[in-house]
Amino acid sequence: MDAVRRGYLGLMLFIAALVLMPLLIVDYHRQTEAKADDRVSADVADTTPDPASPTDGGTLAPKASATPTFTAPATLGATSPIVGFQGVEDGQTLKGDVQITLLTVGDIGVVNYTLSGYPTPWLALSPPYLFAPHPVGWQTTAVPDGQYTLTATPVNTRISSRSVSFRVQN
Repeated sequence: MDAVRRGYLGLMLFIAALVLMPLLIVDYHRQTEAKADDRVSADVADTTPDPASPTDGGTLAPKASATPTFTAPATLGATSPIVGFQGVEDGQTLKGDVQITLLTVGDIGVVNYTLSGYPTPWLALSPPYLFAPHPVGWQTTAVPDGQYTLTATPVNTRISSRSVSFRVQN
């Protein structure tokens, strides 16, 4: 009888873990998003008017800081956590096995990759965000020659998606 009770106790603990795990994961993602938002807010708050500037009302200059901060290129905007793609550029011609990675500032959560002409998205769960529909990355021989657009869309709707267009010629 003790074995039966221990079995039920073990089963109940397992079920409790199954119920609580999604809640813990959602809470973890909520906390990491809040930390990322706090970092972005701190970077924006780290700018103050420069009193030494002429009478144009001052310019924004970063405060002196003991820790270095990432400066995004002006074309991306100051708060974009997506830097760009590595392994492919707009207008490039691709052939063979290609390693395409989404470059980000920190962990932005799950990313859905979609390739134009193919309805099935590919998921990248964590950094490095590799576009990997095949075990070695992406084999361009799996698609016909032509023009394609690869779009990386974060599940976090506060982060905008990024696309790159290229040609496949095998």
